[in-house]
Amino acid sequence: MSQPPPPPGNPPQFGASDGAVPPPPQGPAQGGAQTPPPPPPGGYGYPAPPTPTQVGPQTPPPVPPSDNPYAAPVPPAQNPYAAPTQPAFPQQQFPQQPPPPYPSAPQAPQPQAQGYGYPGQQQGYPGQPQGYPQQPYGYGQTPPPGGYPQQYPGAPAGGGRSSGKVVGIVAAVVAAVLVVGGGVWFATKGGGDDPKPKPQADSGGSQGTSGGPTGSSHNTSLSLKWQAKGDTVAEKDNLKEVIGVWFTDKYVVKNQVDKVVGYDRSSGAVAWTVPAVSGGECTAARDAWNNLAAIQYGRNCEKVMVIDMATGKVAWTKDLPGAAGANDSTFHYSEMAISGDAVGIDWLEGSIAYRLSDQKVLWQGGDGECKDDGYAGGKQFVAVVNCGYSTYKVQLIDPANNGKSKWTWTAPAGTQVNAVVSTDPVVVIIGTESKLKTDVVSLVDGRLQSRVSLGTDKYDIDDDGTEQEAVHNVLVSKDTLYLTLDSQRDAQGQVLGGIVAFDLADGKQKWIARPTGKHAITGLDFVGDKVLAYEPPSYNVQGQLVTVDPATGAISPYASFPQDAYDALDTSGSGEYPQWHDGQFYLINRTMYAGNDDQKYVIAYG
Repeated sequence: MSQPPPPPGNPPQFGASDGAVPPPPQGPAQGGAQTPPPPPPGGYGYPAPPTPTQVGPQTPPPVPPSDNPYAAPVPPAQNPYAAPTQPAFPQQQFPQQPPPPYPSAPQAPQPQAQGYGYPGQQQGYPGQPQGYPQQPYGYGQTPPPGGYPQQYPGAPAGGGRSSGKVVGIVAAVVAAVLVVGGGVWFATKGGGDDPKPKPQADSGGSQGTSGGPTGSSHNTSLSLKWQAKGDTVAEKDNLKEVIGVWFTDKYVVKNQVDKVVGYDRSSGAVAWTVPAVSGGECTAARDAWNNLAAIQYGRNCEKVMVIDMATGKVAWTKDLPGAAGANDSTFHYSEMAISGDAVGIDWLEGSIAYRLSDQKVLWQGGDGECKDDGYAGGKQFVAVVNCGYSTYKVQLIDPANNGKSKWTWTAPAGTQVNAVVSTDPVVVIIGTESKLKTDVVSLVDGRLQSRVSLGTDKYDIDDDGTEQEAVHNVLVSKDTLYLTLDSQRDAQGQVLGGIVAFDLADGKQKWIARPTGKHAITGLDFVGDKVLAYEPPSYNVQGQLVTVDPATGAISPYASFPQDAYDALDTSGSGEYPQWHDGQFYLINRTMYAGNDDQKYVIAYG
């Protein structure tokens, strides 16, 4: 696949901090957590787990930043532009141009700028800039993000997604080959579909104020309730990707291979099935509205289907523009998002949005110089815009006003926008070609509010794909960002890890929460005003859920897993990611591998 030539000049090392983070100490740890290696088939291979014990209290005081090398700020002398505790830049340094209205008709194709198809080289950066250069604005429509592993080889040359997505796709293809050809059990980081905002509590995942648990009571002992068996995948296909899991008051709804299935939340019994035959690996919106979910389907993913999850009936279907003459890969690498009564879809050559309630077209765009490079939904509708693979923008879209942008923010030259982790407040992850995730950026009214450097392998950013909404363990509340430390083991086998809180107003670190035992820990969701975290099982660790106090970082037990649940957790396969919804814990899987007949779409605990 051909690539556009690299850009001239030396893009800055925004967020790079190689060598700035001290290595793990080689002595006994002072607490912390280690994310265990992904389990091979049949479990971790360790001796039988111990008999479950009652979850004991663990409320250590917050740990000062200097006590945890993985959360230590980057020394200014080594990278003054990426220190995680660096205050936000003064707002006046980021003048914003008012963007023109979102076009209501397709734009005439324009020659590609001589930017790079793999944006953001890290060539060094002489010093901190006085402000981000504001690029000329020209908002046409762009290729949709979210490629899938097996579709990558067939993508049109020179088109498609940003380098971050392409790199992720290539890695997934290699992994799939290893799984099928070599018999190696490949475990993805996560493998789920829905970390994003849910305005109606219809979809899963977590995004701070955008969604999360409804506050109902929960069981303090989460027993195994039911499992939904995965589909068998042909050896020739290697794997199948199926994005999408949603919730109603009665059902857990899972997008699957060639169908969408609603399961009774209590028993796991199949309540309804909607056929959705697809020739490829089609995408879905990770959010829902008023019990309406949306997916792509069809021979070439050229159709849109909206499903009423309360009844298990198809609300409406549409052919995407140009579907009649589309080739096999035209609508691959698509992304969908739902915010309120609007669903947006973008693909390689265009984008369109419909009103969910009546199918009315809200906006439509074509393949211009600037293209949509991904959508995120929930409380607000956010678009990532790619201009010639050299300039990347974030736009807050008004679906009710023909898709016009409320504001636009331009990422620093040499960087690309690789994930949207919250739409209210708007928080994105940016990176470069060689390091896809370097900084978490908070945006307010089109201005940079704060920035947190991710350092050198300091944090575990758990994603399940290449879509903008693929990250699901970065949590955001109205005023705080929560990151999970990438756990490390020292020479004695002690683990260092935890959850770190940052103030969105200035990017400064608030506290580090670390378990007292040898537990891995990852951010999961919110319960009430507290952070909910998951400590997965491993050798001699039963696994549990804990809460973290947002003011102090103190950890408290929330729910444990008895033996049956432990056994299911310990033997769960690759690609599954944890999710919490309305007092129940789930493992969700979006990837079905060939040669594995024991995978599950959903495992429910409660």
